[in-house]
Amino acid sequence: MIKMQNVRKVYPGFDFELSMEIPEGRITGLIGKNGAGKSTAIRLMLGLAKADGGIIELFGKPITEIMAEDRQNIGVSLAESGFNGQFTIVEVEKILAKMYPKFEESWFTRECQKLHLPEGKQFKEFSNGMKAKLRVLTALSHKAQLLILDVNWIM
Repeated sequence: MIKMQNVRKVYPGFDFELSMEIPEGRITGLIGKNGAGKSTAIRLMLGLAKADGGIIELFGKPITEIMAEDRQNIGVSLAESGFNGQFTIVEVEKILAKMYPKFEESWFTRECQKLHLPEGKQFKEFSNGMKAKLRVLTALSHKAQLLILDVNWIM
């Protein structure tokens, strides 16, 4: 499902190199210190950053051939991303419903209620924990075949 072969990304003072293969049905964690390249690997596999070398494939296709229909099958929660602070859950539900044909609005609403995420409150008023819960629910909301969660754990 994910293949990264001799992938390279060069930053000033940091050369990132990675080879890995994650087959369908496998749960895999990337663990390392801050700055080790975990988020870079995720951005590369999603096509959000361009590799300086190597081969990246998702669903058996080169990353350059991944189409909008393929992206519909990816659920993503990025640690450094967030929602516009003015949005509410109701507004995000409308956006997700337009973005993902398989979006399960009733499931999403029910899960938000279970996690005590206030429907009418603006995201700028959410705690960091509430924002993290919402990002994960968003990633799970449309029956994605590939789920990518970039989370920060403070130990």
